[in-house]
Amino acid sequence: MIENRTALTVRLLSKDTHHRLAGWDQAVVHVLEAREVPGFADLLSRHVGQRLELAVRTELLTDAEPGDTIRLRARVTGPGQVAAENRPAPEDFVVQHG
Repeated sequence: MIENRTALTVRLLSKDTHHRLAGWDQAVVHVLEAREVPGFADLLSRHVGQRLELAVRTELLTDAEPGDTIRLRARVTGPGQVAAENRPAPEDFVVQHG
């Protein structure tokens, strides 16, 4: 897998405990916007306007509820697998309620 990152703005549709990754949630999101991250391949912009399943560390989604908008950086980690950055800078993971 090539190194990749995409800055996404998403609407949270649902979240649940990830079935394989301890300490992670499986979020279903609607991708509202995508931007390239300089220095990385952009593999996720094609999902704008679509639903996407996204692994996110549970602690990052503690206060997030369906309907919230989230700005984050994510990457493709394998076939059909997408994950938010593990330890994002505060400005790279922002939850806007409502």
